[in-house]
Amino acid sequence: MKKRDEKIKLGYTTIMHDPRIRFELSNNDYCVADAIYHLSHNPESSVYGWCYASREKLGKFFGLSRQSVITIIKKLQNKGLIEINQDTNHLRTTQLWYSEFVMFELRKRSL
Repeated sequence: MKKRDEKIKLGYTTIMHDPRIRFELSNNDYCVADAIYHLSHNPESSVYGWCYASREKLGKFFGLSRQSVITIIKKLQNKGLIEINQDTNHLRTTQLWYSEFVMFELRKRSL
């Protein structure tokens, strides 16, 4: 079976609800941002540091339409949580995402 014909295998997303609520994000907003974070940090990526998954592919991960993902990306960008490479349209989370969401998880684990 060709890779493009394979079904997408869903994993899981651990949602840090405290920062999610503070930033007024829906669960879908959070899931898209979290996927962008993890996809941009794949050490085997050919474009390390950036998520190059299409908006359609991101939508398929969560059962969302392409337009829904585009709307979510705009919301995340407006909140300063992700940035878009203007030349390639690739995505990555910002230092604000790391400080508020990733570090929240790490601080929680160390308690």
